[in-house]
Amino acid sequence: MIIRDLSELSRADLPIAGGKGANLGELIRLGLAVPPGFVVTAETYAEQARAWQLAEQLAAPIAASNWEVAAATAAELCLRGALLPAVELAVRDAYRELGAPLVAVRSSATAEDLADASFAGQHETYLQVEGESALLLALRRCWASLWTPRALGYRAARSIDHLGVAIAVVVQRMVQSEFAGVLFTVDPVDQRTDRMLVELAPGLGEAIVSGHTSGDIYHLSRPPDAGEPGADAPAITDRARRVPGRPAPSDALVRELARIGLRLEAHFGCPQDVEFAFAGGVVHLLQSRPITTLREVELETIPPLPPLSRMQRRMLESNDNDRFPVAPKPLDQWGFGMVMPALAHTLRFAGFAVDETELRVSIDQVWREVLVPPRARPTLRLLALPRTVAASLRHDWTGWWENEALPRILDVCGPADLGAMDDTALLRRADRIGDVLTETLGKRFEGIVGQAATLLLRIPVVFAVGKKRAPALMGDLVSGLRTRTSEVNAALFDLSRKAVGAGPQVTRPLREGRPDELRESEAGRAFLAEVDAFLAEHGYRESTGLFLSATMWRRDPTPLWGLLRGLLDAAEPPSEAAGLRRYRAALAEVTRALRFIPGLGVAFERIVERLRTAIVFRERSHFDLARLFSALQDIIAELGRRLHERGHLPVPEDIFYLTQAELRIWLAGQVPPRSEIEQLVRRRRATYAVVNGRWQKWSFAVGRQDGATDVLRGVGASSGVVRGKARVIRDEHEFERLRAGEILVCPYTNPAWTPLFTLAAGVVTNTGGAVSHAAIVAREYGIPAVLGAAGATGRIADGQEILVDGNEGLVTLLRSASASEAAHG
Repeated sequence: MIIRDLSELSRADLPIAGGKGANLGELIRLGLAVPPGFVVTAETYAEQARAWQLAEQLAAPIAASNWEVAAATAAELCLRGALLPAVELAVRDAYRELGAPLVAVRSSATAEDLADASFAGQHETYLQVEGESALLLALRRCWASLWTPRALGYRAARSIDHLGVAIAVVVQRMVQSEFAGVLFTVDPVDQRTDRMLVELAPGLGEAIVSGHTSGDIYHLSRPPDAGEPGADAPAITDRARRVPGRPAPSDALVRELARIGLRLEAHFGCPQDVEFAFAGGVVHLLQSRPITTLREVELETIPPLPPLSRMQRRMLESNDNDRFPVAPKPLDQWGFGMVMPALAHTLRFAGFAVDETELRVSIDQVWREVLVPPRARPTLRLLALPRTVAASLRHDWTGWWENEALPRILDVCGPADLGAMDDTALLRRADRIGDVLTETLGKRFEGIVGQAATLLLRIPVVFAVGKKRAPALMGDLVSGLRTRTSEVNAALFDLSRKAVGAGPQVTRPLREGRPDELRESEAGRAFLAEVDAFLAEHGYRESTGLFLSATMWRRDPTPLWGLLRGLLDAAEPPSEAAGLRRYRAALAEVTRALRFIPGLGVAFERIVERLRTAIVFRERSHFDLARLFSALQDIIAELGRRLHERGHLPVPEDIFYLTQAELRIWLAGQVPPRSEIEQLVRRRRATYAVVNGRWQKWSFAVGRQDGATDVLRGVGASSGVVRGKARVIRDEHEFERLRAGEILVCPYTNPAWTPLFTLAAGVVTNTGGAVSHAAIVAREYGIPAVLGAAGATGRIADGQEILVDGNEGLVTLLRSASASEAAHG
């Protein structure tokens, strides 16, 4: 994709739009004023560089650390090499669509504006660019700036692979600013984290950023609860006027800038360096990036990725990240201490050996940039795996769950007055829940081992229909299942019908995204009671993975409101009939082909039925296990509230930046001074921003596809073919954007996302596999799905027409008729 509109981007698009472009897209998503524009993607640069054979030309001087020769070679190619015709046409068209105004052209490298390396000043920016020829020249100069001696030296000093870095270019309409400059949400000059610093001057802000002009300096106070709802507004404490008599903006506008800066800091999780412009009384944001020069916000040590076994690497590269789409926080280590032993038990049950010391080290690790499964070593017991799988399939796991596991879960999570318990009692309750979680999860994993039968079933399926059709038919064989996930989705659809039936007093607040207004009418209050009843029964749904730090619907129903808003326009509930028809047809086709081998067809049908039962068990037990996590979250919320009220934590949610050991020590009375706590939380917030960025980068990097092709390959998880408009939904806060008949394109899904399938004509995800939640529900609803199409949310533009082939596992990007649409597709 050559061009992406800034409004289509988010910080997840770093590999496509670079640091600057991705952050600007994130600012737009936050509803802030950002000048309109577009990005010439990093993929476009990479394709152009391949055409110029840039890597081959630079290999020798880079290997010799001869930065001058490398820079000269790159400049010659970037400034004088022939542009690919499609690139030139797309840039010209995008510029015309913007209105051919004066524009700012800014470099946006894929390794810049990160929390551990800002690359500030390393790449070029060009202002007041006018005309298509001047724009194309500025584009070439930005590309060349990736290879200046200064940029090469900066990367070398930080051990960043030169040939692994690409560059996007941001083109934005110029803001004819009255004042402009830079805001630091903490003072990096005097290393003061209790105040903010603003430097501004009349005119454009680039002169200040580049050091050519000295602006006026403002210091503003940072309220103790900065960034939290209801916090005091920042106040100007002093100012230094560099040029007497020079115009200055209103104090109100400077304070508004500071408020925005604190909001950005809270959103990105670390102090921010914000470039801005004031025009017409509006704060326009030109850039926001982490401050990387604070001694008091040094990062904690992030352990490097350990050497991985072949099995560990295969598990990571399976690209099935729907369980853990974001990085864990330090307190999530507590949850890992409950889950990892259960996973180790399962590996041993299957016939592998797991070293207990290595497992303990993994559990105790606070920061991790990817979730590495325990190292498993095969033993002779692995030869018995087929017998183990067969025994697992024969066992009545549903009966065990209903009669033993679920009663234990309901008992340990039973109602309790947490506020009346002392700290010790709360921890005892948490430990009991953790014990049940570990024991139940380990036993449950034994039941899920039976799903390895899919490997066994593939052999007769390939024999019956051939290797090409086998994946789609395997999906059809597990279609039409009624799972706990589909039951929740059906209940949510019924809730949306109640909203429609209640009339405008309910539907208007839902459509306008203001559910709080439901309390203002009798019909609204009655509907809120229905929502409360729904959440009491079905609210154990996680939106961003089963982490202790990831709240569920019952604690934060924000995703639920977005789903309801979209479902208001749904015509009818999804039917399981289509999935059942596909299942029966697939089963008949395979057993018919196997009829020549006595008994094989009957055995095949029996194994398929047991596999279907195992999948239903997995979905049901997942929902009930979430009750345990939810009960632990209630305890953690209560402990966070207490630590905040006792003056130990700045805000209750900061409890997630503590480790389990620290939490227990604090609750025992050994609490460090408040200044040390604040420094710890700042350090952990900054470290988390880096870790989460690396976590996301790993997820997006695995299996990335060639940007030169218009076809993405994934796993055909639900058969069928559909052509339609793509709607890119990046997180649960965008649920409401999906409209009936559109194709859902998203980074991942988990059960909380699946109600969207009621509206979607098809599904495409970056991650996931044939037995993921998305696959199961897509097959239930009879909509085509291609999962694990790495980079789909980056390659597919919002609103672009695409063809989803769930039979072949292919997604084709279709070009629109108009040139402007082609530039954006």
